[in-house]
Parts: sequence; C-alpha cells; structure tokens
Amino acid sequence: MKTYILKLILLGSVLFVACSKEETLTPTVDDQKLEQLGKEIQEFAKNKACSNGNDCRTMAMGSKACGGPSSYIIYALSRTDEKQLAEKVKQYTDFQKELNIKYNRASDCLFLSPPTVDCLNGVCASQ
Repeated sequence: MKTYILKLILLGSVLFVACSKEETLTPTVDDQKLEQLGKEIQEFAKNKACSNGNDCRTMAMGSKACGGPSSYIIYALSRTDEKQLAEKVKQYTDFQKELNIKYNRASDCLFLSPPTVDCLNGVCASQ
C-alpha cells in the first residue's frame, strides 16, 4: 500500500512539473518579442530617401524553419548605418531560428529571392 501511495505521489509530481513547464512554453510572448524586434528594424531603416538606384539595398532577414530568409528589408545606404542594421537583423534572425527549433515550427520551404530595388520618386522601393 505504501508503494502504491508513493507511486501515486511521484506520478502526480511528474505531471505537475510537466504541466507547469508546458505553460511556460507559450509562443505568444516569444512571437510578440520577435514582432517587436521586426518593428524596431523597420523603424531603424525607415528613411529610404535616395538620389539614385546605387543607394538602394536589401538585406535578408529572419529564418524560415527549413532554411533561408523569411523576408528582406529595403534600405537606403546613405541614410542607414549598415553595420548597426546588420547587427539588428542578425539578432532578429537568430531569435527566429531559436523559436523555430523551440516550437518545432514548419515553413513553406520556398526560396525567397531578394527583391529588385531602385530609387523610385526619390525613395528606395522594390520594382
């Protein structure tokens, strides 16, 4: 009888720990953080004013679960600190990779080509 009660207590403890760990693995908070990082990157590179197409660039951003970038950011080289942008994008990409693994995510596995960009009406944009 003592063994049965001990097993029951042990099983209850294991289930309690398992359930409490499951509750902490909520993608909502992590996805909100990822979204916030993305907004910060967009804000950082928002000044896309340009004088010619040579000023317009793209940078791969994020990570699909099966590899490759999840998007590209368009920016004006003369208006954006490229080194700082690259650091922010790396942080975003690394975090998205981490979430893909943590939550066992899947993606469409389609290769996302960088957009063709040019200076259109004084602003870097995709063609």
